[in-house]
Amino acid sequence: MGMTSRDQLQETLCNRLFWHTAERHDATVADHLFHRREMDEVYAMDEATLFDSFFNYLQEIEVFPLFQDLDPQKQRRKNIPFIQLVLVFLMKVVGSIKTIDEISDLLLTDELLMGMCGFNAHQVKNGSCDRGTKLRKTPIPETRGSLCADTVANHIVTITPRRIENFFNRCIQQLARQGVFPKKINAACDATLYETTRKFKGCGSVTRKVKVKARGYRKSGELKEVSVTLYGWKVWAIYEIKTGIPLAIKIDTIEKPDNLHILTVLEQAKENVKIANIIDSLVIDRGFLDGKVLYKIDQQGIEFVIPLKRNMEAAKDARQLALDSDNFPPVTREVEIIHGYGQKKYTENVLTTLVGVPDLLTCD
Repeated sequence: MGMTSRDQLQETLCNRLFWHTAERHDATVADHLFHRREMDEVYAMDEATLFDSFFNYLQEIEVFPLFQDLDPQKQRRKNIPFIQLVLVFLMKVVGSIKTIDEISDLLLTDELLMGMCGFNAHQVKNGSCDRGTKLRKTPIPETRGSLCADTVANHIVTITPRRIENFFNRCIQQLARQGVFPKKINAACDATLYETTRKFKGCGSVTRKVKVKARGYRKSGELKEVSVTLYGWKVWAIYEIKTGIPLAIKIDTIEKPDNLHILTVLEQAKENVKIANIIDSLVIDRGFLDGKVLYKIDQQGIEFVIPLKRNMEAAKDARQLALDSDNFPPVTREVEIIHGYGQKKYTENVLTTLVGVPDLLTCD
């Protein structure tokens, strides 16, 4: 994991913020200029321009007022409004800047970007306050930066999971108003682990057995089983399959089972998009295999798709029905799968056969 360079930041922003509106086509541009000799407008694709249009869009769809609700009101000396810290952190997230320390060079010392977050040129050059200057062992740099990276981190971690959920879900409601999603939504649900250190306030922990390669008196290829403890959170998300945009999220501690919040997050997703869309189908993985939950999803008129485990009665019955049924022609698809890297890279053709079987009534 290397450092994030300014070029990488620009490329990430171009991909993320303009992925659906612009593509580069030098030949067409040259041809247009040569024959018509006119241009509507020229935009520089630098960070400031990209963030400027992104922030404008957020203002247009009325997301900016929602930032105020993220403030947990924990600041003792409020010389900087909380929203300014949130905007700096938003730039870090959208620009995929890997570590908090890197924001000093890429964001906090950049006059244009900090101007968008509400800092003036004097603050960018000399810092927003003199705290910490007397403790310095090294000379003060020419551009101090509007803030210290630790200050941003220390304030952002005070935002509670409930506030993050609420903010996220309300942003999705604003997007749904813009008609971003298809009328009938095919969605998927997944739970993702978000690991932190054990020091993170309020996080959960879960201990798992993991097989690892071990040195010593073992047969070649034999793996040793060790216990590993993970700390952090689990995030449930329902997202629209075509765009990949999440429709709702729910956050809980890391040790909670997958099927705990699926109905809550589905209810929230329906609420978030109800202004213009309905959820038609839901793809879920085996972590959510729970008869009561699936029954409730079905009762809502939502079709669900879930992979069965091989040893389940329903899976055995489905295979048998597929073999017996002459009325349902199988559909086959061949795909190329690439294995390995570099010199060991090779491709394999894999044939998938799919049969639709009705009347599968077995369910554990």
